[in-house]
Amino acid sequence: MGAPMDLNVLVIGGGIHGVGLLHDLATRKIEGIHLVEQARLASGTSSRTTKLVHGGLRYLERPAQWALVREALRERAFLLRNLPGLVSPLRFVLPNFKSGRPAWLVRLGLALYDQLAREGGLPKARRLTKTEVAQLAPYLRPERLEQKVGSGFLYYDAQMLDDVIVRVVAQAAIRLGATYAEQTRVEEVASAGEGFRIRLSSPLGEQVVRSRVVVNATGAWANANLLKWGCSPRIPCLLNVGSHLLLNPEAVDARPEDCAATLLQHDDRRVLFFIPWQGHWLLGTTESLLEGTPDKWECAPGDREYLLRVASRNLNLIEPARHTREFFCGIRTIPLPAAAGRLRDRSVSDAWREQPFASPWYLRTLDGDFSSLSREAVVDEAVRNLFTIYGGKFTTYRALCQQVGDQVAARLSSSVPSGTLLKENWFLDELKQVRPELFRSDPRLRQQ
Repeated sequence: MGAPMDLNVLVIGGGIHGVGLLHDLATRKIEGIHLVEQARLASGTSSRTTKLVHGGLRYLERPAQWALVREALRERAFLLRNLPGLVSPLRFVLPNFKSGRPAWLVRLGLALYDQLAREGGLPKARRLTKTEVAQLAPYLRPERLEQKVGSGFLYYDAQMLDDVIVRVVAQAAIRLGATYAEQTRVEEVASAGEGFRIRLSSPLGEQVVRSRVVVNATGAWANANLLKWGCSPRIPCLLNVGSHLLLNPEAVDARPEDCAATLLQHDDRRVLFFIPWQGHWLLGTTESLLEGTPDKWECAPGDREYLLRVASRNLNLIEPARHTREFFCGIRTIPLPAAAGRLRDRSVSDAWREQPFASPWYLRTLDGDFSSLSREAVVDEAVRNLFTIYGGKFTTYRALCQQVGDQVAARLSSSVPSGTLLKENWFLDELKQVRPELFRSDPRLRQQ
C-alpha cells in the first residue's frame, strides 16, 4: 500500500481552462480537487483576449473546421443564456468592398453561420445599404466608404468580460467544494506510487502534496513545465502572440455604445476586429510567432505601429497615439498533433527538446502563414494520470473541460456526469450579492 493521497486532482494553471476544469470536476461531486496558479487567476492569456465569444466566421472557408464552428456557436448560446451581463450580444457590420468577395458569397457564408448556430438566441444576418453601413459604423473613413464599399451585411456574435468569467467560474467551483491558491508555483512533479508527489512554493513557504491525477492547464507554458518536471512533451506547439490596442472613446467621432463592431482587412489579408468594449474601442489582434521561451515573451516589435497603420487606413481616427489607453498582448497556443510523428526521429526529437520554442523545423512548411491552422484543442497524457491541455478557444472552454473531466473522472472511477450545464451550479445571483467586486474587469491583469 502506498502513502495516502492528499488530493484526487491537482489542476495547475488559473486561466479559463484550469478554472473551467475545476468547476467541471466539482459539479461531479469529486472530492479533493485543488488548483494552483503562480500569479493571479486570469493573469495570463485569459485576460488578454479579443473579448469575443464567437464561432469564428473565417473558419467557414475550410469545411474541415465546420464542426468546430458549430460547437463554438452552441457554447456561445449557452454562455449568453447563463452569464448575462458577462456575455452580451454584439452587432457586426461587414462592409462589402467592391474589390472583395462578391455579395452573394458573403451572404451564403453568413447564412451558413446562422444555420450552424440554429436556435442560438441572436438575430439572423441581413443585408445593409451603404447608408446603413455608415449609420452603424460611423467611424469608417467616409472617402473609403464612398469609393470602395457597395453595400454591407449585419450579423451577430457576442462579447465578454473575460477575466470576470474566470473569477466567477472559480468561485462557482469553490461553492461546490473545490479549493484554489494563487501566488503558488509548482517546483516539482514526480511520480510516486499510483500518483504524484508535487512540491509547491508560495510566500508562506514550501509544501509537498500528493495527488492521484495532475492536469497541466498552463497554456503557453505547458511544454516548458513538462520539461521542468522531467517529462518528454509529445505535442509540438506554435506560440502565437496576439496584440491589441484599447483606445479612448474620443479616438473616433462616435460613441462606442451607439456603434456596431466591424472587421478590417489590410493588404496582407490579415483581419482585425474593431470593437466597442466597456465604453472604449478595442482593436486587434495581430498574429506573430513567439521566438523564445514563454517566460521571456513580450509584445512583438512593430505590432503597435501595425495596428495603428491598419486603423488609420480604414477608420476616421482622431490622434490615435494620444488616445491609446492600453497596449496588451497574450500568447495563444496552437498544437500541431500532426507534427508529433516527426518526434520519433531521434535527431529531430533531440533538437526540439533542446530548443522547443525557437521556430523549429515544422514551421518551414508554413511559409509564415499559420492563420489557417486548426484551433482545435488537444489533450495529451504524456505520463499516466498526467494530462496536458493544449490550445482551445475561450468560447469553447466549457465543452473542452467537460471532455477532460470525463477522462479524469474515469481514472477516479467516478460515474457522476458533468453538471456545468445546470444553472444551479453557477451561483451567479448569489455571487452578485455577496461578491460584487468579482464582476468588475481588472485592467491590471492585462499589464502584469
